[in-house]
Amino acid sequence: MIRVVALGSELAGDDRAALDAVRALAPIEGVELVLAGRPGPSLLDHLEGATVVLVDVVRRGLAPGEIVTMDLAGLGARGLSSGSMTSHDLGPIDALRLAEALGRPTPRGLFVGVGGASFARGAGLGQGVSAALPGLRTAILEAIAAARSAEEKDHA
Repeated sequence: MIRVVALGSELAGDDRAALDAVRALAPIEGVELVLAGRPGPSLLDHLEGATVVLVDVVRRGLAPGEIVTMDLAGLGARGLSSGSMTSHDLGPIDALRLAEALGRPTPRGLFVGVGGASFARGAGLGQGVSAALPGLRTAILEAIAAARSAEEKDHA
């Protein structure tokens, strides 16, 4: 099974882009779509038991609207950051590091991120991120296809 996990905050400007992109996807057979928001430590639960496509807005390391897809295992080395809205938040890199510290296996899958610029509470999507939403949805669908292909190779 493939699980697409969207992170973000509906109330914090560009931080809602991942949620909007995943919400706009039509149901896909064999794919679970999860609008996780800012789940904190429970993010680890979303990363287990499936091949994961993790979608988030990146605060540092990408230009606004720039999209990146990469293996989850290499996420920490890339220097990207989704930041933290509160002390209770746990971003993707922090979740992967915590999983490693707890002896959990690195989740299989991909990270799809889009660069954000404005994270002000109550703000809407910025122009650059809004214009990138169709490309973000395409990148998510491509990541799902890649994850499905990897699963099929493993079962062959």
